Amino acid sequence: MLIQFSVENYRSIKEEQILSLVRASGAEMESNFFESNSPNTPALLKSAVIYGANASGKSNLIKALGSMIDIVSNSFNKNPKRHIATEPFIFDVVCENQPTTYDISFVVELMNDEGEIKPTRVDYGFVTDKTKIYEEWLSVYPKGREQNWFHREYNFEKSEYDWKTSPSLKGEKESWKKQTRNDQLFLSSAVHLNSEQMKPIYESITGRMPIVRTDRISNKMSRKICKKSKDDKLILLSLLQSAGIEIDDIIFEKPNIDFDNFPIKNIPDEVRKDILEEIEKDIISNLETIFIYKDSLGNHQKINLRDESDGTQKLFEFAGLILAVLNNGDTLIIDELNKSLHPDLVRFLVKLFNSKLNRKNAQLIFTTHETSVLRKDLLRRDQIWFCEKDSNRATNLYPLTDFKPHISREDIEEYYLNGRYGAKPILQDFILPEHFWKE
Repeated sequence: MLIQFSVENYRSIKEEQILSLVRASGAEMESNFFESNSPNTPALLKSAVIYGANASGKSNLIKALGSMIDIVSNSFNKNPKRHIATEPFIFDVVCENQPTTYDISFVVELMNDEGEIKPTRVDYGFVTDKTKIYEEWLSVYPKGREQNWFHREYNFEKSEYDWKTSPSLKGEKESWKKQTRNDQLFLSSAVHLNSEQMKPIYESITGRMPIVRTDRISNKMSRKICKKSKDDKLILLSLLQSAGIEIDDIIFEKPNIDFDNFPIKNIPDEVRKDILEEIEKDIISNLETIFIYKDSLGNHQKINLRDESDGTQKLFEFAGLILAVLNNGDTLIIDELNKSLHPDLVRFLVKLFNSKLNRKNAQLIFTTHETSVLRKDLLRRDQIWFCEKDSNRATNLYPLTDFKPHISREDIEEYYLNGRYGAKPILQDFILPEHFWKE
């Protein structure tokens, strides 16, 4: 469960920008937020949307979170000769030579001092450039009070780190310190060196916040669910049907390929035979996905998934991921959710995450240009964020609540389209010079 994420000095982000999923005041749409049951943790939102013009930096916020996750994931096995994968703000020479700061707060199941597994708030962050980790910290709040498990800060005078560690952090701390290079994260090193205590924290960062930054993803997860059991397939079918796809079944078939006339020529027969056998094995392991529909006479008709619309294919690709996220209570982040999806489908997915069906309080964070999401009865005011660049080409992220919109009288979609909240492209008249028309 994500509480908030902040980043400073990354790509188009200069000053610290904070995305918060903490519920603001107001009790509207009670199904859109939940209590984390973690001490010293406020109520959290099930979803958040970020609007902004093209090149406003909203995608860079998603990339920043992805960058943090990747750095944590790859830190222990990082090649010392390779740079840390971060990018500073480039439109300021000072910032260009300064490190990037990443900071994240979330709730994870941790064992407390009494041996009980409880939802616990965690604050973790680090400061880094392409060559060195300058600072790193980890705090947990098992009973609402901060336990600073560790803090390291590079001391330039001594050319080494100043360390603070808590007795609450168990394990071979001194050994882990010695085995952590200047370009590595202590959290990653400790977990890979068998810190069971910090493992859930590491796994929450690296495995519980899937990010989709592309228009299309693999459908392997959806196919796997369909093949797992009849009940699992029925759940996925129900999701597709609820989204407007009148499908009756999904089956998997071996492609019909004429191997006798396969276009492999001018090679020895034995070699050709081996190649064809390998191709056939690969084809059999990747069966064609077939959607089954009933025609007007009640007969079953087959349509290969590759012949379906882009929207249907994308929904099938996302269905498995969405069900997995809901089942695990993860945080799903999607850049430009509206691509290839009808506006009603975007609203459908947002409603699903905000509904009481979302029992494990999974979260959905997404960027979009689709303004129908702003219409009444879908999102709370604190779930809506805007992104725009200032005169220095730096990204600013701000919530709708900054404008104190009236819950019942203000048409948020209309106000946004009319530019009241900013975060829209500034258009100017385009004039072609006369010489353009001369032959």
